[in-house]
Amino acid sequence: MGDLESLLLVLAAIYLSECAVWVRRGAVALHSYRGRTWHLWHPGTLLGNARGALFLANPLPPLGTVLLAHQFPVSLSPQGMFSFTAACINPGWRPSQPANHLRYADVRTVGVEGRRLLVNGTLFVKAPSPATARSLAGLLLRLSSLPETARVAPIRAALREAFDAEKARTRWEQFQAQAKILRFLTNLLFVFLFVLAPLLLWKFGLRFVGAAVGAMLLGQTFTIGWLFYRAHRALFSDGAEDRLAPFLTMLLAPPAAIRAHDLLARQLLATFHPLAAAQILCPASEFKSIARHALLDLRFPILPASPTPESEPRQTEEWFRRMVLEEMERAIERAGLKPAELLQPPAPSEKQNRSYCPRCGAQFVTAQGTCDDCGGRPLFCWEGEAPAEP
Repeated sequence: MGDLESLLLVLAAIYLSECAVWVRRGAVALHSYRGRTWHLWHPGTLLGNARGALFLANPLPPLGTVLLAHQFPVSLSPQGMFSFTAACINPGWRPSQPANHLRYADVRTVGVEGRRLLVNGTLFVKAPSPATARSLAGLLLRLSSLPETARVAPIRAALREAFDAEKARTRWEQFQAQAKILRFLTNLLFVFLFVLAPLLLWKFGLRFVGAAVGAMLLGQTFTIGWLFYRAHRALFSDGAEDRLAPFLTMLLAPPAAIRAHDLLARQLLATFHPLAAAQILCPASEFKSIARHALLDLRFPILPASPTPESEPRQTEEWFRRMVLEEMERAIERAGLKPAELLQPPAPSEKQNRSYCPRCGAQFVTAQGTCDDCGGRPLFCWEGEAPAEP
């Protein structure tokens, strides 16, 4: 294998690593291979662990796009904050969480370091994205400055905004307007880096065309990097620290510059609930599926719903989950669906099945029992009364 082939393989390996997206538990990836039809992807065990999994974006032109949307990383109530949520937007297990609880009266300072949300100088929770961390920090500062009776309204307003599909659509349209030229140039760079440049170097040699190829690469990466920086500044006005490192990386590494459009989109809808993102991008069938799962998960969370027996954290989690459920039901109704219809139990898949898990829908031949996958949640029977909530 010659030097040119070895270099090309190294560039391809670097490029494929840029196509890998880490999707943590508690988040969903919305992906489109050609920019038209969007699908949901949940992290599983393949290429992953208990915390998340790798998703590979489409590496070939027209270059796929991946957006991440996250469930709420904390629970809030008029009395306090809890770095835990019983919700699990993904099938399977709930993500591990730190479970720190604080009353607002004990809050002295709130700060952000990247994804780290600091309360009183110590880590409270790692947010899914820097934008989410900044948004949460602003909300917590506001809540801590208000009397208890005035805290319900801003919490509801934050939830309503997270489920606002029209606002998410507007943001998506702003992104498309900002990134239209960027998408074209990243595809052009892919063709140049992996097709035209190797052909020129193979035919004429590094001595004769090396400088020209290098100059063309630098011109393309600088243009893409500058367009990325400008679009990021327009879309994430408070994220100055989030754009400098990618900008410099794109100047030095053409494979990273090819993914500039994808990187710009990655956290575009990070402050919206996955339901809002799915409503504006995914087919109706996929939105209906995730809406049903999210409703059932909030009504019948994986047990235990709180990792601590202490009353204040439990009450905070229960209050917040109830508020999330109310706003979610309103969002689903605005989308033209009826929550009551989504909550209908599944039909028995086999004649001998007598019970089912109200959360995951797994079916059992016994009339009584629990679902181990949902933390020991009591089963519902098709005949007779459903068991009382634990």
